[in-house]
Amino acid sequence: MLRPHHRIKQILHRPHTFRTVVYRLLSFQSLSSKTMSTNPGEVSTPNDLQNGQMKAVDVGDKQKVLLSKVQGTIYATSAKCTHYGAPLEKGVLTSDGRLTCPWHGACFNIKTGDIEDAPAMDCLKTFNVRVVGDQILINVSAEELKKNRSPPNRGLPVRRPDTAVIIGNGSGGQAAAEALREHGFDGRIIVYGKEPYLPIDRTKLSKSLDVSIDKAALRPDEFYKERGIELNTSKEVKSVNIDGRKVELTDGTVQEYKYLVLASGSQPRTLDIEGNHLKNVHYLRSLIDATALHSAIKSFEKPNVVIIGTGFIGMEVASVLAKDDKANVTIVARSEVPLKSVLGEEVGKFVRRWHEDHGVKFKANVNPKKFTPSDVDPTKVASVLLSTGEVLPADVVLVAIGATPVTTYLPSVLLNDDSSVTVTPNLSVPNHPELYAVGDIARFPTPMNPKTTRIEHWNVARNTGRLVARNIALSSRSEPLQTFNKAPYFWTAQYGKSLRYVSTAPFETVFVQGDLQSQKGEDTAFVAWYANGDNIVGCASLNKDPIVSHVSELLRLGRCPTLSEIKAGKDVLKVELGPANRL
Repeated sequence: MLRPHHRIKQILHRPHTFRTVVYRLLSFQSLSSKTMSTNPGEVSTPNDLQNGQMKAVDVGDKQKVLLSKVQGTIYATSAKCTHYGAPLEKGVLTSDGRLTCPWHGACFNIKTGDIEDAPAMDCLKTFNVRVVGDQILINVSAEELKKNRSPPNRGLPVRRPDTAVIIGNGSGGQAAAEALREHGFDGRIIVYGKEPYLPIDRTKLSKSLDVSIDKAALRPDEFYKERGIELNTSKEVKSVNIDGRKVELTDGTVQEYKYLVLASGSQPRTLDIEGNHLKNVHYLRSLIDATALHSAIKSFEKPNVVIIGTGFIGMEVASVLAKDDKANVTIVARSEVPLKSVLGEEVGKFVRRWHEDHGVKFKANVNPKKFTPSDVDPTKVASVLLSTGEVLPADVVLVAIGATPVTTYLPSVLLNDDSSVTVTPNLSVPNHPELYAVGDIARFPTPMNPKTTRIEHWNVARNTGRLVARNIALSSRSEPLQTFNKAPYFWTAQYGKSLRYVSTAPFETVFVQGDLQSQKGEDTAFVAWYANGDNIVGCASLNKDPIVSHVSELLRLGRCPTLSEIKAGKDVLKVELGPANRL
């Protein structure tokens, strides 16, 4: 087989049911390293593939395999991220074989293919590699190239009487449930979720609106049954008896547990003003919410949509509606600059101009005072009265002003003033090693930020859920627990582009590389650095992959350059991802 950049020759195939093919790598060109200071060049022998380098090569019928060299050994895996299909050769590889996707921060073990970090759902496929002289031989069947590889199911059959109960079937709860089996927990797993449907990818709701359960479900029902996960939908927890280790549901059911995972998430913060009960005043949290919002918008030819709030959800919905000119969109905000507290003033101003270029209008430094009903149908909203006295026509209203933890079922002794639950670095509740909290309700420290922080993001919920599952499995075997050491990785999709962001602590100053004034919207390319003093604590980018993925690993490892070094021109992509400097 001949390709423009590299050639792979099929040297053996056997006509079995699953035909195995051995491919000989002859040569390929334009090899580039994302993590090591090596020069691009032509690779014609295994020795030309340097440590820390990756290259996707063509095999089979338009399929690709990723070759990676780590500590002198060449590994072959599937070439695309199992989350959204990003090309992994453009990602970031550490010296010990941890591969980070360039798009959303999913991490894999290049040696085993196993998931290290969310949001990936499935593992990478791994293929046998043999180096014979100056040849690289890859053993792979055509069928295997096309298959997905689910996380291992090591916890069946159930052998222990221990029961792990998970409250909440959102991102964190779902991740904990399947990761328990992945890490070999062989007790009973029970999940209670108040939603009437399977766990979903909630990030899709604000990026499309027209989302069905088939498109949004993280896993089919069969997946949970195969793993012995008792997934209970439409089941709400009423209370938790910590001393008695019992959970009571609103239907009177009482369930005992050995381990309890609190993953109940958050709910939209409501707007307590006159008219908030009117039809077509919407919130967006669940699949039911998204369906109702979509139906309301579709009932008009081109509705006037008023969005209250400038958080990620409101801004993403605005971009969906404005991009295709589906609606006249007006955003009502308490401040001039959207997302200022998260991204800083300069980036926030750019985001606002980006939306305004697409026709979105902003009403800043105001508050909504009243939702006024329609004269034709008094049950529906018709306009929004602002604190300035201005009246905005409104066929549909979306209130997106943040969220609050769902923890009313818990004893007050566990709750902070903001209704969150403080946990230790291993995510267990202090003095209750059998009790864990994950996701939106959890307030936890990290090696990068010893102050406890509560983070509302789908990916953080998944990663905390995965860690809790690992720790429960370790605890069941009386092995030492692990601590949370991820650099929180975020993304927001607007107008067909993803703005990526990693942050470990609140920032004092922002330094932007790139002209945010003259560049326009989707074509803009920039990197923003967030610092406390001279220490980098975060990074955001648009059209600059894989820099945020690289920085997320540098922050995790304690190897990130200082702000002074960045300003002096240091290329962060040339900073090696070697052993951790921390501790």
